[in-house]
Amino acid sequence: MRFAAFRVKDRLFGRVILLILISGIIAPLVILNYLSKQTENDNFAVRSFQTRTKLDKTFGKDEFLMERVEELRGQISELEKIKLSLSNELRDLEAKRHRIQREVQIYGSKIERSKTETSRLQVKANRAKRDLEILQMERKRLNKCPQLPHLRLPKPPPLSVRTLPIMVSSADDSASCNIDDCFDFSKCSYGAGFSIYVYNPEKYTIGERTDLVFEIYGILQKTAYYTEREEDACSFIVLIGSLGSSSSHFIREQLQSLPHWGKNGSNHILLKLSDRYTQSLLLLEANMGLSILATSTYLPDVHYRIGFDVIVPPLIGPTSGEVWAQAGQQLPTLRKYFLTFEGSFHLSNEGAEEVSKDDLVFLSKESSDLFIAVECVTYDKISNSAGWNLCGSHKNRTVRLKKSTFSLVPVGNSGFVTHVRLIEALQTGAIPVILGTTNMLPLAEFIDWRSVSITLTPARIMELNTILRTVSSEDIHNLRQQGRFIWETYLSTTEAVVNAFLAVQRTRLALPAKPIPLTQSPTVFAADAKPIMNLPDSDAVTEVPLPSPSFTRNLTTTVTFQKSVWNQPPGAVFSLPSTPFDPLLPSSAPFRNSTTDFEVINKGLGGTGEEFSKAQGGNYPKEQFTVVMLTYERELVLMEAIQRLVGLSYLNKVVIVWNSPLAPSLSLHWPDIGVPVHVVRTTKNSLNNRFLPYDVIETDAILSIDDDVELRHDEILLAFRVWRENRDRIVGFPGRYHAWDSVRNRWTYVSNHSCELSLILTGAAFIHRYYTYLFTHWMQQSIREKIDEFMNCEDIAMNFLVSHITRKPPIKVTSRWTFVCSSCPVSLWSDKSHFEERHQCINYFEKVYGYMPLLRTQYRADSVLFKTRIPNTETKCFKYV
Repeated sequence: MRFAAFRVKDRLFGRVILLILISGIIAPLVILNYLSKQTENDNFAVRSFQTRTKLDKTFGKDEFLMERVEELRGQISELEKIKLSLSNELRDLEAKRHRIQREVQIYGSKIERSKTETSRLQVKANRAKRDLEILQMERKRLNKCPQLPHLRLPKPPPLSVRTLPIMVSSADDSASCNIDDCFDFSKCSYGAGFSIYVYNPEKYTIGERTDLVFEIYGILQKTAYYTEREEDACSFIVLIGSLGSSSSHFIREQLQSLPHWGKNGSNHILLKLSDRYTQSLLLLEANMGLSILATSTYLPDVHYRIGFDVIVPPLIGPTSGEVWAQAGQQLPTLRKYFLTFEGSFHLSNEGAEEVSKDDLVFLSKESSDLFIAVECVTYDKISNSAGWNLCGSHKNRTVRLKKSTFSLVPVGNSGFVTHVRLIEALQTGAIPVILGTTNMLPLAEFIDWRSVSITLTPARIMELNTILRTVSSEDIHNLRQQGRFIWETYLSTTEAVVNAFLAVQRTRLALPAKPIPLTQSPTVFAADAKPIMNLPDSDAVTEVPLPSPSFTRNLTTTVTFQKSVWNQPPGAVFSLPSTPFDPLLPSSAPFRNSTTDFEVINKGLGGTGEEFSKAQGGNYPKEQFTVVMLTYERELVLMEAIQRLVGLSYLNKVVIVWNSPLAPSLSLHWPDIGVPVHVVRTTKNSLNNRFLPYDVIETDAILSIDDDVELRHDEILLAFRVWRENRDRIVGFPGRYHAWDSVRNRWTYVSNHSCELSLILTGAAFIHRYYTYLFTHWMQQSIREKIDEFMNCEDIAMNFLVSHITRKPPIKVTSRWTFVCSSCPVSLWSDKSHFEERHQCINYFEKVYGYMPLLRTQYRADSVLFKTRIPNTETKCFKYV
């Protein structure tokens, strides 16, 4: 029941809800329809009303519009007037703006010109100030120098000598003539120097004309002392040919017919050079007057006038050129034969010889390593004289001598044979053992023969084997090396003998030698293509140029130290501006009024870094150095390298060796670093150009540097200060060494790190300008040719040269072992053949020198206070080195 009632109730409730929903939907629709109709009626009424209103007001609206148009026209006219006024004003303002801009540009140009002119005037003022400082310094130097008196001509010889007729040929008269009494010094003033006039053998020849006479004439014409002006000549040279069948009377007539012979032939030299033994007795019998006789053959102690006549060496070598290939090797010191002698008596003059045949036979039996032959299978025709004659040919004798440690040179009647034996011994490296002191050796007035030989009395011949065994290997090598220098310089060729003869006569007259030739330094820039220079760098150090003193020892080296000059490289043929071996004053000199050229540290009190940086100090007067930089078609690298030198202290000038055949780019801007930069045009691309003695180099110190090497200023200054204390050595940065390859039995060039070194690369090193003269004019030409062949090894050659001269190793400074240039193209050393070429160079150079001159060193140089603990109140000499 309850369930049925519930169902009826539920149905009723559903119907009510449905009715409500239907009513909610229908009612809004009806209302919306009504409202829509009402809106349409209202819109229609409004439209009807508006239409009537417009029709009513049409006439009034047109009148309003006309007024409005007139008003607008007036406004437009007014605006156009305003526009025109504004346009005119804008044009005026634009014109004013253009005028102002032009004025601004004009004033800007004037300002720029003023700035440029100011800079130019500033540079000019700085240069004028610098020139003034230079003049003041020169004036100061001149004031310090003693005033030189007026140079006058020397006194002529005494009247009795000037009017002396041709001398009577007697022993007393021959011995009485000397250089002081029989030579007219008035023709050889110190200011004019030494000069010679040579009689042309085509017109004036004493004796028979030979090819040798014309050969000697050509050599004399090429010397620096030759003059064609007879009035300028100090000495007159007469060439003597083959006398043959000439009589003394005929020779006397020929001498008297010479244009400048005068009454007695003063200042004349009779030069007779020969390649074989000849007698000069005819010349002596011909009454030579006051003339000087220069020949290689004299009768002992009879006709030779000491200090007046000249004993010249015999000519047994080539005319000129290199002779190192004919020389013997310096090592080993002890050779196959300990002592060698070959000779045979000619005629029956054994009693006249101080060394007899029996003595030599007895000596030969003392040891098996003595080669002594007293009989000849063949004779040398050049020594057809009495006494001990030469056996075999020159070539055969030198072959045996190259295997001998010592060579016996007995003194005999024939000076010619003795001289030949002596020269051949020096050539081959066999130490001459001279028995006897009565013979006159060639050029003995100036050559120290005891420094190249062992001279004993003939009485020591029985003890000779024992005595010679006491000579050490070091002394043997020293004698052998000095002997080769004497042979190469004065005896080896006809040209060397002629130059030595002239040096003897010049030295006797106390006249300095001609300066060694300089290399001209033409600029690379054409006359119409001046380089573009940047404005002076603000960091540039303006320092007064300070050239090194030159030729200050002309007199002393000619008069006082002549023996030293003659017996040390490069010899007495030329004079040098300075050498690294010049003497120095004691350390008290700056304080004892001896000189004011020193720059002492802190007035002599010394000090640490601050005081040290303000003065050079050291043992030598203040000086500067020249940078010599080699470059080849790397313009930007070069400009950077030059710019790095800005502000470098003690820099005198920069010499750029332009190795390229092409001129620099015209657009290249060169830095102005405060010192002259001279760009040298070379004749060819050669690494030898690095060491040419350029005439623009005025300082002893040369910093040889590559254009791609980057060095700090403190490193350069440290190396410079170290070099000042070791002027005879190479002082630089990268070190290398020579090592022995026992497998290939040769020397090798090594660049690995090592605790020993023997070479310093000259791409960053200090050297003395003395070595550039020797490198160019004294060192063997074949070495320079090998450098050109490989385009390599010039640094090795310089190390060989310096070590050969000094017998010292180079000095390395700082810890730098190599240099890296990231901005540079591929370098020569990157080529695989580079090191092999350097191996070959070392072995070839050793062959040329005859031994290995390089020496090893086991230390490097740093500044005194480097890595030293010092108080905070003091500073180090250099911060990083």
